[in-house]
Amino acid sequence: MRLFIGIGLPPECRRTIAGAVSPLRDRKVPVSWVPERNLHLTLKFLGETPPGRVDELAVLLTEAVREIPPFGLRVGQAGGFPTLRAPRVLWVGIREPLELVGKLHENMENALSGAGFPRDERPYHPHVTVGRVRGKVAPGWGEAYAAAVSGMRIDTVSVNSYRLYESRLSPSGANYSVLREIPFGGGADRTAQRGAGE
Repeated sequence: MRLFIGIGLPPECRRTIAGAVSPLRDRKVPVSWVPERNLHLTLKFLGETPPGRVDELAVLLTEAVREIPPFGLRVGQAGGFPTLRAPRVLWVGIREPLELVGKLHENMENALSGAGFPRDERPYHPHVTVGRVRGKVAPGWGEAYAAAVSGMRIDTVSVNSYRLYESRLSPSGANYSVLREIPFGGGADRTAQRGAGE
C-alpha cells in the first residue's frame, strides 16, 4: 500500500484554494494540478508499506499526538520547491501555528523512526501541494502563481486530528482514501472508509 500522513482540509478551504488557481489552469502551462478533493496539508510520505502495518501505524500515530491539542490552522502564503522562480512543486503554506505543527511533525518522526520508518532528510516545511511542474514555465510565471494565491481569504481551519492515507494511482491520477483518522489529545483512532475530501 502506498501510504502517507497528512491533515485533511474542510471543503470550503479546498474550494478557495482551487478557485484561486483556476485562472492559471486555463493557461497552457506544463503543470499537473492537484484535484480539489485531494488537497491536504502534507506531513510525511511513507511509500510502499505492507497492509499488515496499518494497525501498528495507527498506534504509533496516536502516541505521537497524545499531548498535541486541537488547534486553529491559518493557510495563506504561496511558495514553490525549490524556488518560485524555478518551481517544480507549487504549494500553499501555513501562517500559524508553525511551532505547534513543527512539534506535531517532530513527535510523529520520533515515533515512526523507532519503528523503522526513515526520517525525512530535509527540514520540514508544512505545505499544501497545489501543482507539480512537468516542464519549463515562462519567466515570472511563479510570481503570477503567488499573486493569484495572495488574494485568497480563508478562515481559520479547526484541526482536531490527522490522517493516514492510501494513495492509489490510476490513468486519471491519484485517488486518496483515509485509512485511519487519529484525534489529537490521545483519543482512539477511527477507521474511515471514505475519500480524502470527505
